[in-house]
Amino acid sequence: MNIMKLKLLSIIIVALVFAACSEKQQSFSVSNASDIDLTEKSIVIKRADLEAKYGELKEQALVFLVDEAGEKTLAQLDDTRGDGKWDELFTQLDLKAGETRSFSIEWGNHEDFANVKYRTNIRFADKNDPSKEFTHAERLTTTDTKTSQAAFQFEGPGWENDVVGFRNYFDARNGMDIWGKTTTEMVLDKVGLKGAPSYHEMQDWGMDNLKVGNSLGAGGIALLSAGQLYRVGPGSVGSYKLITEGPLRSMFEFQFDRINIAGRLISVQHRIAIEAGKPYYNNSVFVDDAGDAKLAPGIVNMDTEMVYTRSLDNVSYFYTHDNQGYDGEVLGMAIIAPVNNIVVETAPDSGDGVIQTYYTVFDIARQIEYYFMAGWELQDPVYSSLEGFEKELEKQAKQLVAKVKVEI
Repeated sequence: MNIMKLKLLSIIIVALVFAACSEKQQSFSVSNASDIDLTEKSIVIKRADLEAKYGELKEQALVFLVDEAGEKTLAQLDDTRGDGKWDELFTQLDLKAGETRSFSIEWGNHEDFANVKYRTNIRFADKNDPSKEFTHAERLTTTDTKTSQAAFQFEGPGWENDVVGFRNYFDARNGMDIWGKTTTEMVLDKVGLKGAPSYHEMQDWGMDNLKVGNSLGAGGIALLSAGQLYRVGPGSVGSYKLITEGPLRSMFEFQFDRINIAGRLISVQHRIAIEAGKPYYNNSVFVDDAGDAKLAPGIVNMDTEMVYTRSLDNVSYFYTHDNQGYDGEVLGMAIIAPVNNIVVETAPDSGDGVIQTYYTVFDIARQIEYYFMAGWELQDPVYSSLEGFEKELEKQAKQLVAKVKVEI
């Protein structure tokens, strides 16, 4: 081998070693700072924080995280800002109390992720052409169910994971509903199609299992001003935007403009996310120019007269548990928030506005976060008793606010 070839080979070897070391060095550690074991704890790492140490990173949708034992964990790279570049790494990790785990990023290629199982899903499609899924849409101004049913596959967007699902009436009602699931498979793509069985009747996958009426339903939002509840929907200009849809997390956003609160025009941005394995969906609400208005998310109380509250360290929740499923099955529902105390109010039983709802009130801040949880006895028998639902609710609340520390 001549000298030129030897030099070239040396350069190639050095380059390969440098590239391997460089990629291996894209690592971080995650520590569980709490005194409880965490199961599939959601972890978000900002791209900017990774690039501050490692320089520019690749554009990709999925990666593997490899721990010290060589075990791989899936992570997705989400564009939450809509600029065409991912800005958050999202994953879920099991961490024992006080444990620290270290990971390096394995970028892989398309074939490496071909068999990844999707555990979250968003479905928002045209009723007459289900192949047409919406990434953007303008909210209907009607309150007529038949009009919404004729326009959209199941009246609006639906979101699910491998535990539970939800949907929104994409019209001026803006109510929230629940898909009770008896399977871990993603099912919404086939629900509510023309000729399909009614989703208000039990299917092999489950059913729509909540009666919403003119309540806020399953965690829907209102604004409270001068003692009056204002539904976020009627008279406003509303829209939907898909943000991300992945195997571990899916996310979309509602925008409401020109909400008239006693002559004051308010804008609300309501971002919704659902994560794999969780019996709840996440809400992040931004309210602009609110004046004295406060945010009031709620739970339908059509088929129960009992509401419960509990406060733990840095988290509180209120909940119901009764025969309040669509066919009288036992269904528990809860709103969980990272606050130290929670107070429940009750909407009127009748009238033209928001009715038949238990709700709580949050002062308007830059961002308001809360979670809506559902537990259906046909999905898991643990939810058939109040004690079983309360035990699972406490577990989920503690897991939500448990602190983890990421070091890059």
